[in-house]
Amino acid sequence: MPYEWLIIDGYNLLHQVVELAQMLGTDIQGARHRLVRMVEETAHGMARQTTIVFDGREAGSDTALTSKHLEVFFSPGNLSADTVIERLVCKFENPERILVVTSDHAEHDTVSSAGAHTMSSEEFIAKCEATAKKTVSKRTPPGKEPKLGDLFPDNY
Repeated sequence: MPYEWLIIDGYNLLHQVVELAQMLGTDIQGARHRLVRMVEETAHGMARQTTIVFDGREAGSDTALTSKHLEVFFSPGNLSADTVIERLVCKFENPERILVVTSDHAEHDTVSSAGAHTMSSEEFIAKCEATAKKTVSKRTPPGKEPKLGDLFPDNY
């Protein structure tokens, strides 16, 4: 079922990727950037619009990471990302057309009771990894190791 909106609990998902979770201590912006690039192809295939919500001190979006189909949003300092996600789901006209990615059980219960669908962060990461393998394998001849050029879309 294609969803209208995919909402991702940013830090919850980021902590599921060991390499990115380790980056948080030294390069938080780099970790967020790599997470966005890792999920964008899978996310676009699952929903028309994707919003990744991170906890933050200042509200607003990150235009450097935002694209046509994906928005990166930071919660205001007085609200958690969970609260922002819950409000987005509750205010949406058709919450059953939303998929929320989180492994936070309380968050899962809250958005599910509002009518949204949920997917665990672990399951979503597995989908992203499968998508990445398909992308490389489509361009890599059988029996050959992928090269850097195999990772770029054909129209580049």
